[in-house]
This record gives sequence, structure tokens and C-alpha cells, in this order.
Amino acid sequence: MGEVMLYSLRTNDVTKYPGDIEALYDYVGSLSPDREATIQMIANANTGVIEKYLGSPLGKRSCRYVISRNASELSDGYHRSWLSTGNAFTSNGIATNQWIELPCQIESIQSLTVSIWGGQNQQLQEGVDYYVDLDCKYPKIMLSWNQSILDMFYKYKNMIVDFTGGLYEVDGTVPEPIIMAINNLTKGYFDNPGDSKFDPTDNGMKFLLSNYQVPAIGG
Repeated sequence: MGEVMLYSLRTNDVTKYPGDIEALYDYVGSLSPDREATIQMIANANTGVIEKYLGSPLGKRSCRYVISRNASELSDGYHRSWLSTGNAFTSNGIATNQWIELPCQIESIQSLTVSIWGGQNQQLQEGVDYYVDLDCKYPKIMLSWNQSILDMFYKYKNMIVDFTGGLYEVDGTVPEPIIMAINNLTKGYFDNPGDSKFDPTDNGMKFLLSNYQVPAIGG
């Protein structure tokens, strides 16, 4: 069966342009100081757009990653198929003794919670219920707690990971290709206000961002 998990990444922080704002003013080429506020507003908006395209925040911040079951996983047919695999939860991702990739570089995990239909959420304990590998490109967790598999299959709704993370490089700066993509978008929108013919993807944005996109979330 072709199962598809549902993923979302959320943050409550306001996204702001992460580069050198004075250098951006020069790049856009506006000679009027009263347009600087407009340029910064466009840059902030484009930064948010690119974060959504990447599927990951640019700078370190508090985030919530949610992995949810889709409707097909509640069907009787899916249940029989799932039972035959011998996996806990689902055969395509959330299973005991299998690694689950997280969406971006992570500094620390604050909590991991399993949400259950009609019951209380269960907070898992690191080192007992799950294990973490934060040193690879996409950090991973592995579930390992003991539960009644049948009971969890019927009641499990989603898994929630609260963490601090983002795409900042080791020295604390956003990678130059991402800054260049934001700058190009900002100049394009500033030079072509309201122009329906302006296509931001024609300025090399996809090429510049290709190494940073999270396929499961971004796009």
C-alpha cells in the first residue's frame, strides 16, 4: 500500500532578513533613503518565503515538528497490512527500532510527545523511550519504548518533537547561497512591483537553494 505520513514544521518567531541590511540596500540599488523600510519589508517577507520553500528555519529558534497519520492508516485494510509487517505504528516511518529523520540541524531536543486519540499525551524519555543522533546531516531519533502495539495503533494520532534548531552554519552565519537567493528575490520584487510577469524562480533561486531543501517538507 502507498502510505504517506503528514509532516509539518512550526515556529512562533517572526522571520527577519538574516544578512547585512546595508549591503542589501546597495545590492538593490535604491538611491532614496526613504525606500529602505520598503526594501527591508520585502527582504523579511522573502526570507519567510524561502524558509517555507526549504522546509527549515534559517536561524536557530524554538521549533515544533509534527509527524501525523493520514486517513488511510485508520482503515481496516491498512490495519491488516500493517499487522503483517510486524512493525509498531506504521510500515513507512514511525516504527520502533527504526531511525526517523528530523528536518534540520538541531542544537537540542526539549521534548518528544506521542499524542493519542481520546487519551492523555505521553511524553517520552530520552535514553529510555527513544535515542537521538544529532551529528548527521539530518538528525535522527529512534523509538524504543514498550507499549501494547494494537492499542497504540488504534489510538496513536501524531508524534510531536519540540527542539531548538535551524540552518545556521557553525560560525553562526546563514550560508551565502541562501543570502544571495533572498537578495535576488528582494531586488526582483523591488524593481518589478505588481508585475505579474516577474517569476522569482527564474533568477536561479532553485539552484542556489537546492543543497538546503528538506524534500519531505519544503517545496
